Amino acid sequence: MVQRKVTYRLYPTAEQRGALEHQRWVHCLLWNEALAERRRAWGDRQESLGFSAQCKRLTEWRTQSRLLRGLNAQSEQVTLKRLDLAFQHFFRRMKGGEKPGFPRFKPLRWFKGWGYKTHGDGWRLVTNERMKHGSLRLSGIGPVVIRGNPRTPGTPKTCEILCRNGRWYASITLDCEPAREHGEKLGGLDWGVETFATIATPQGTEVIDNPRHLGRTLSEIRRVQRSISRKEEEAKKASGKTRRFPVSKRLRREYERLRRLHRKVASQRLDFLHQTTARLVGQFAALGLEDLNIQNMTASGGRRRRRSASGAMRVPVVRPARGTRTPHGFC
Repeated sequence: MVQRKVTYRLYPTAEQRGALEHQRWVHCLLWNEALAERRRAWGDRQESLGFSAQCKRLTEWRTQSRLLRGLNAQSEQVTLKRLDLAFQHFFRRMKGGEKPGFPRFKPLRWFKGWGYKTHGDGWRLVTNERMKHGSLRLSGIGPVVIRGNPRTPGTPKTCEILCRNGRWYASITLDCEPAREHGEKLGGLDWGVETFATIATPQGTEVIDNPRHLGRTLSEIRRVQRSISRKEEEAKKASGKTRRFPVSKRLRREYERLRRLHRKVASQRLDFLHQTTARLVGQFAALGLEDLNIQNMTASGGRRRRRSASGAMRVPVVRPARGTRTPHGFC
């Protein structure tokens, strides 16, 4: 048995959409409050709080807060676990000499969703034998219509509710035994720049063209972005604020148009990748790939280094701005 993920799209009613947004907001508040508690504990008492300690605090918070009591307890523990993993990765990067990336407070627009641990506790998937379409029962929301189907049906284990560009999705982990049909050919794949890839076989080569989905939509994206820029400047002048200025209905519509365009490009790319990989798997039994060291290839970050008159390489030196301080991480 292996674990695979399947993503269903949710089609909530207007009332259910409001309930989903409410639960997302409460989980965002929980994340920020748990992060603030960890920072206070270290700043005041030099105490490092862990996941188990915050779960005990969550029990106290649920007795005091009606918002937290209205949510599934296991889903709130998942939010605390994600925060604990964020701190574990922070300390790992500190020890490895990498960019630390201290966990941040998140506004609602950056908080993508929440999760559930056990099937039947706060959520239940109701589908047919092939697990195609059906409904997803969520605690405090009710049955939500879903569409999608996995390649290999299995036993539901965990669930994540995600909000992307105004649409709701459920990413469900399944225990299953996948069996893939494949071809009998042998070949090699060479990634390209002008083209997407080149397939080499004993019979010859096949070039897969790059569809350039963004290039076909870029002119419309630029036009919408220019419209957004003009409307934002007008709103800033009218309100006298450069941040948190009032957003009109027209500006909100332009934001939604821009989201739809980017969502269209992302969907086209994903569909192209799925179709191409499915076709290759159906043709080949073994497909060799290039062993590229991507880190060495992108070490310069895409920037050209200038040479001096003597021909020596000049490496730009980055200095902190005047008056800035080096942030101190928690150890």
